[in-house]
Parts: sequence; C-alpha cells; structure tokens
Amino acid sequence: MTSSGRKKERVVVITTNSSAATSTQQFGKIWPQCVARAWQDAEFREALKRDPAGTIREAYQYAFPIGVTLEIVEDSEQGQATQADTLRMVIPPPPSMSAQQVALTDVEKGMVNARPFSHNSFTT
Repeated sequence: MTSSGRKKERVVVITTNSSAATSTQQFGKIWPQCVARAWQDAEFREALKRDPAGTIREAYQYAFPIGVTLEIVEDSEQGQATQADTLRMVIPPPPSMSAQQVALTDVEKGMVNARPFSHNSFTT
C-alpha cells in the first residue's frame, strides 16, 4: 500500500521479439534450400559442414544471431553432445530420385512450406 492508503498495482509488460521470430521463419525457409543444394553439390555440402554460418551468409544473405554457434552434420555422422548455444542441423540422406525431384522442384519454385525430406507431392 502507498502512503495515501491506495493499493499498489503491479504491472507486468510482456514483449515479444518479433525480429527473432522473423529470423527463425527466414531460416525455416533457407534450411530446406541448403539441404537440397547439399544433395546436389558436394562442394557446397563440405563448405556447409566446414563453415556453416559463413556459407549460409554468403549463399543466402542470412546471418545467425550473435552468440549462436551452428554445427552441420550428415545423417550418418555421430556427434557428441552440443552446448546450449549450439544449433545442430542434420543433412538427411537424399530421398529416392522421384521424391528428390519433387523436393528440389518445390525448393527451386520457392514454395514456403517446401520440406525436401518430408514432402507430399499432392499438397502445395
């Protein structure tokens, strides 16, 4: 209570970081493109594994937030546990040729929900 006998109200302000949400959405669109390109281009796949943040920045003009470490591994690689500030992304094995063609075509078209490793060719 205050000196005037009024109850003190506590106000809590909750804010959302819209730039973080936008960044996450943008990466959600970029990652399937990275996977599709890694399936086709061995040099890109190796560059992605060697310097993931730099390769993605150069190829897609996307910069990861400061303090986030990115690690890229292939599905067959065994990795040790990562630290809390490390984002580990896995390049899955390429699907069968017919499914791969559908996935690559959708990514090339820039489909928002293209998911090269779990695509149903009858949905858009």
